Amino acid sequence: MADEELDESGASDVTTDATEATDATEDAEANAENQRKRELQSQLDAKLDAEEITLYEYNLRTKAIRSGREDALEVDLKELSGGEEPTAFAKKPSAWSSEPKRWTSPEGRGDDPDVRIVHAPLAPGIGDGKAFFFLFGLKKSRSIDMQMRDKELENIDDDIETLRKAGYTVVVDPEGTKEDFLQALRCEGEGAEGLAPAGILWSAHGYEDGAIETCDGGTIRPEDIDSATVSADLRLMIFSACYTGSRSTTWRKALGGKPLVVGWGRPVTITRAVDFLTPDPDTDTDLDDLIERYLLKDTPLPGEATTSYSPLAAARGRIADLPERIKRIADLLRAKWETQEDKGRLQLFVPLPGGRKQLVEAFIIDCAEPFNEGEPLLAIQSEVGELSAIVDPALLLSGFGQPGYARVALISSDTDMPNIVTQGFLPLSRVRDRDLAALIYQVASLGDALEYRIFGGDMR
Repeated sequence: MADEELDESGASDVTTDATEATDATEDAEANAENQRKRELQSQLDAKLDAEEITLYEYNLRTKAIRSGREDALEVDLKELSGGEEPTAFAKKPSAWSSEPKRWTSPEGRGDDPDVRIVHAPLAPGIGDGKAFFFLFGLKKSRSIDMQMRDKELENIDDDIETLRKAGYTVVVDPEGTKEDFLQALRCEGEGAEGLAPAGILWSAHGYEDGAIETCDGGTIRPEDIDSATVSADLRLMIFSACYTGSRSTTWRKALGGKPLVVGWGRPVTITRAVDFLTPDPDTDTDLDDLIERYLLKDTPLPGEATTSYSPLAAARGRIADLPERIKRIADLLRAKWETQEDKGRLQLFVPLPGGRKQLVEAFIIDCAEPFNEGEPLLAIQSEVGELSAIVDPALLLSGFGQPGYARVALISSDTDMPNIVTQGFLPLSRVRDRDLAALIYQVASLGDALEYRIFGGDMR
């Protein structure tokens, strides 16, 4: 009996040791996994601090890191979002009402009315009986949004003083709601009731469909506007928001067809957003320039005829035997590439100095120009972003005049505005691989330089 007890005790000891070893192994694995998550999160935080990515991308990749994905920093965003574009919230917290916040319902109000400041005019002038609104729809529940808002607020004092000296009443509201926006359009803005809204600047995040965010997590879309109620005195509608510039025609129609609508065509860094608010003698499309041109003077607003463009139609192209040629060229460039059969083109990810890279597309088209009609051309193209009123022509052209294969062009897009692209063409059968590699590299390099110059980097 004693022997049996010893055997059982010995077996128990072995089992205990094995369990402890298993627990230790699991702890070690868990610690290693947590350490890896911290490393990935640190890298992602650095990208956000360097303004290399948008908040939308940051949030998606953070969720991927927390779920344990090793490829969280490289995986395509569409895979993380389930193919959905960042056009709206998939699900709002229950505390957020789907209805607009109403001044008549204090318990449902999403802002703090005490933070609104109304600046009276300092002198009579062209702004008599008129108001300008600085409204901020950046989320008050998100700390980084508040940091962005504060940076922008620091850079509008000169504009406020300029407007006040010209007779304008200036309203600054750091917590803009949907109702704030709609009331300002109707000459009913709190603190400026009855004054004509000559201009509105709305700073917030924007979506690809043209929607803008509000401080309480809501959204405003062009279809939310009753055009009949918009003041005929509204001259400037400035969106310091991503994507809104690409929907400027839609917004202008929603606002009654008169005001000049200005916004960014693509996501931008906070640095670029602040640059827009900072006077620069070398540009004529910053906020101070717009105020000077359209609010301090009675300069006629651009009409549809002068804000329309005739961009090139986007070429369809074909692949044919291009992969065989591109494979050799990609090796020269050390570029990754993939085939997009449905679009009739190839994609190349071209490495550039400083650890940067640029996406370019390659396809074959037939030339239709005199003396080489019908000759197959290798077309290389890189997308920069939509043109908007903020994009000064000098941004597109200055400093890029050196001889080479790449050029800047406008092509039609799915938005209201044409797409800025860099592109180049060479005969496919009559040039060396090294020439085609130079074409691809120059198009990628010019596209990357323009993205940085206009938007602060590749923020898509």
